Amino acid sequence: MRLTTPAYKLISLCGPIAARRLGVVTGIVTTAILLSPTVKADEALANDPAKTNDVSANIAVTDVSPLPPAPGLIFDVRAGEYIMLGELVRRIGDAKYVLIGEKHDNPIHHHHQAELIDALSKSGNRHRAVVWEMFTRDQQASLDQNWHDLTVADLGLAMTWEDRGWPSWQDYAPIAQAARNNDLAMVAGNLPDDILRPMIADGVSALPDNLAKDLSLPDIPADIQVLLDQEIAEGHCDTLPKSMLPAFSTVQFARDASLARAMYDAANSDTTDGAYLIAGAMHVRRGIAAPWHLRRFDTNLTDQDIAVVSLIEADDPSDDPSNIEDYALRFGPSDAIDFMWFTNDIVRGNPCDDLKMGQ
Repeated sequence: MRLTTPAYKLISLCGPIAARRLGVVTGIVTTAILLSPTVKADEALANDPAKTNDVSANIAVTDVSPLPPAPGLIFDVRAGEYIMLGELVRRIGDAKYVLIGEKHDNPIHHHHQAELIDALSKSGNRHRAVVWEMFTRDQQASLDQNWHDLTVADLGLAMTWEDRGWPSWQDYAPIAQAARNNDLAMVAGNLPDDILRPMIADGVSALPDNLAKDLSLPDIPADIQVLLDQEIAEGHCDTLPKSMLPAFSTVQFARDASLARAMYDAANSDTTDGAYLIAGAMHVRRGIAAPWHLRRFDTNLTDQDIAVVSLIEADDPSDDPSNIEDYALRFGPSDAIDFMWFTNDIVRGNPCDDLKMGQ
């Protein structure tokens, strides 16, 4: 079943399609009972937030359940099976880094992100910081002070959240409340806004010296470059000149590195031993995005040290819904995500209709 929400303007180098359909910038409900997905619970959360390259490689999904994806179900991609929330917490409880991907404008996603952070934190395995794509590094001092002084409800206004193009702070507040309830640090992970345009013009040389040293950006691997270029083009409705695609991809690559570095630094502090990432779904992909950079910074990681959970909108049953394999391939390589948590979708307009280059 679909939910509707007003369109919002999101400032994103990845363009309107990526921002609205893929979740790039690139609350609490009971999870699924396998034979009774929580469709009505998801609807209630949306209506009342306070209640809360070549991708043809073999799919990691093997013994696929006959149940079609539906809101409330959680699917373990590698194991090829649906699981309950408690089992998800058990399977990823020891992971040092837990990346939780979203579509920014779906409030249900933020309630589930909060639910997972709360459950993992209460499991007691690790004390992780919460790294946010939505806060930029130059906001960290303000975030620290406001986090100490203000209620969760007041934090968004103090951080000029909605003025910076994000959906309502009320939608994201359950994540911050879960962090506060579990005494988790809040970390700004994204690149400062004022260096994005210089990076498009001048590449990584536009990074401040200290940040350039921290990120130590290598050349973008050829396969990642091809994939990012394709996604940037699609995200801008194929209106960007091809000559500009590599520059935009460089910014995306650097953003992923910034998020990963923030996770690494937070996880290796005196007070925490892990990190969550709250970000658009395309930022959390294994082998491409933040996890790729985590392996550069934290060189002794195993596969089990990183867990990628993506909140995914299940297709409407009336739209000839996709099978599990199709969902996995929407994110690039078939092994890009570990767990898919399905939710209701949101009815959106065509983001390309209003796109005008140069404005």
